[in-house]
Amino acid sequence: MAPLPDGVKLRRTWPQRLLLTLNVFVVLGCFATAAGLGYVESKVGSVQRISLGSVLTSSPDSPGIADPINILLVGVDSEAGLDPEDPRMQDRDGGLRSDTIMLLRLDPEQTKAMLLSFPRDLWLTLGDTGTRAKINSALPFGGPDLLIETIQSNFDLPVNHYVQVDFAQFEQLVNVIDGVEIPFDKPARDEWTGLQIDEPGCIRLDGARALDYVRSRYFEYYEDGEWVADPSADLSRIRRQQDFIRRSLERAVEKGVRNPWTLNGIVNVALDSVTVDDKLTPQDIIGLARRFSSFDPASLELYPLPVYVDATTDGTSIVRPVEREAKPILDRFRGIDASAGSPEAVQLTVLNGTGRPNEGSTTAEGLRGVGFEVASVGDAETVDNAETVVRYLPDARPGAELVARYLLGGAVLEEDPELTSAAVEVTTGLDFTGVSGEPAPATTTSAPATTSSTTAEGEVTDEATTTSGLGVVPGEGRTDICP
Repeated sequence: MAPLPDGVKLRRTWPQRLLLTLNVFVVLGCFATAAGLGYVESKVGSVQRISLGSVLTSSPDSPGIADPINILLVGVDSEAGLDPEDPRMQDRDGGLRSDTIMLLRLDPEQTKAMLLSFPRDLWLTLGDTGTRAKINSALPFGGPDLLIETIQSNFDLPVNHYVQVDFAQFEQLVNVIDGVEIPFDKPARDEWTGLQIDEPGCIRLDGARALDYVRSRYFEYYEDGEWVADPSADLSRIRRQQDFIRRSLERAVEKGVRNPWTLNGIVNVALDSVTVDDKLTPQDIIGLARRFSSFDPASLELYPLPVYVDATTDGTSIVRPVEREAKPILDRFRGIDASAGSPEAVQLTVLNGTGRPNEGSTTAEGLRGVGFEVASVGDAETVDNAETVVRYLPDARPGAELVARYLLGGAVLEEDPELTSAAVEVTTGLDFTGVSGEPAPATTTSAPATTSSTTAEGEVTDEATTTSGLGVVPGEGRTDICP
């Protein structure tokens, strides 16, 4: 494996987003088996490393890692592993290109894993540079350090370790596990990547066809005599990739565990494509491998970041996070358990409903002081409201009840499915006297649900239509195509 050059610069992306998570879990699963064969230590010792200790979030120092950790997974292309005739060699001037960005959270004690995908067109401030750009420009602009800082500063997410995967080895890895079966319920194609599925059925994709499939951004399927384009482009690709992850993991674990020759091939190919941070020790890797040796790939929790489509002033297409929908997902990767009744898990808006000077800002300050996340502060459309009201989205009642318990004077709860600025909205009334430092017993009364909504001062672009659930995935929900 060729070493990384000094001062490596990660180049601007060539449109692809491949399955680095496959490599990571294959390495873990196969290391667990290889450990029993006595040669895992030498394999781990050959993993390439990059110095990132100064920007990573501190993680437990105990060998094997026992506490939950977040691993940033980044997929890159390297010229070293590409055929000179490969289309990816066009317009290249050396170095690496990166496009896939995911955050993997591992809980060794619970043997639990979650994966969060970041869309390539996500518009953010890059670290502390003050520059706003798409997230996939962080690597070419400032390397892994800047990407880590960008995720930490924009999402308040800890990043304990970094794993970089070179997808020049992707085809080889799929071929080593003898292909991956996909349940195509309709003919499908992508004229840009070369994907062509002429007949529906359980199609086993070899390395080359798998690459065409997971790269597909202009996916089409044949229905009612015509080709229908999937309108969600990169966001749909994320959902297909996540489905491919599950199927690939099941195939890789089965093939690797049962066949020592295949096991050795998987480990060799995977290791040839992986670079890790200098703080992830061989003991950590081996410990994780053993803890996840019996991990069921079907239990991998997959989360796309909820976003909405927007454009910059020059017309560039971008996506932005839907903060209200993203918060409960991000909290999972922050280690915040919403079901445990933690104020940190509740995002809310505060409105001054009495007209009393500075009541909105002082209420927000008090709620922040006990741990709530206040997204915005403003004035209600009407003043002199007699009662304090806590409105909430249908799935946010526990958070609303918790907020109400901190409000001195009590509050009325109202379900409001039309809230947009946050999952919970507090409108102060004349009965409001302040914020308590400790929650009162759950004695709040509830009023009938209402669909009226109040706009907070400074509300951002309407985020009612989001992209978190879009995307065409072949055979989704079908179990009869691939037995």
